[in-house]
Amino acid sequence: MADFEFPIRASGGIMRIDLGRPEEGNTLTRGMMRDISETIRNAAADPETRVIVIESRGLYFCKGRDGRGESTDGLAPYQVREKMMGAVLGVYSAINASPVPVVSLMHGPAIGFGAALAGGCDITLAASNTSFAFSEIRHGIPPTLAMAAVMKKVPQKALAWLIFSGGEVSATEGLAWGLVSKTFEQAAFVQETDNFLTELASRPRLVLETIKKFLLTAQDMSAAQQSEYAGTLLALVRS
Repeated sequence: MADFEFPIRASGGIMRIDLGRPEEGNTLTRGMMRDISETIRNAAADPETRVIVIESRGLYFCKGRDGRGESTDGLAPYQVREKMMGAVLGVYSAINASPVPVVSLMHGPAIGFGAALAGGCDITLAASNTSFAFSEIRHGIPPTLAMAAVMKKVPQKALAWLIFSGGEVSATEGLAWGLVSKTFEQAAFVQETDNFLTELASRPRLVLETIKKFLLTAQDMSAAQQSEYAGTLLALVRS
């Protein structure tokens, strides 16, 4: 049985998943993380879905992990990895495994797990007045899981500052460093993001799937391999 039922809206090929805890800063327990991973995978499996959106309401996009009541007492290292770390990694895996683009709408600050969730999506749209913070080091935690979510998106020097400082960076800085795809003024955020999502969802699913596949797999190839793979994918789509 699911710990939490995330509010979902589906329309015009857009599947919107609301984090659904505005009164708690949209923090998620590990059980909720497992549930949202399944929600993302189910949305991606629906042939009518062309775009998956992760959004929220309230003051924060996501204030991080809700760790109240957690304990590793009596757990072996493997159990800690599977029961606790696995829930976090499962979210990032579900986003990467989705054949269609996953878009985060960051209307408010994203902290800790929230920063990794927002920045780890395929496309991150942020209100210009909001911010990121990978604050785990201030709590004595090395945020290797969060780093894994954004490592291929952020230059190493920028990532090192984000992680070692635990400091807050603006959406504009996030845009310059690769955490954000596009910023919009707060007053226009809802309209501008709706316009973008509507246009994106108007594209054929096969086209969107092919682009995402190339984005995820070609980056580790040589230039010659990228060219060959690009030609092969396009030939398959056009045939």
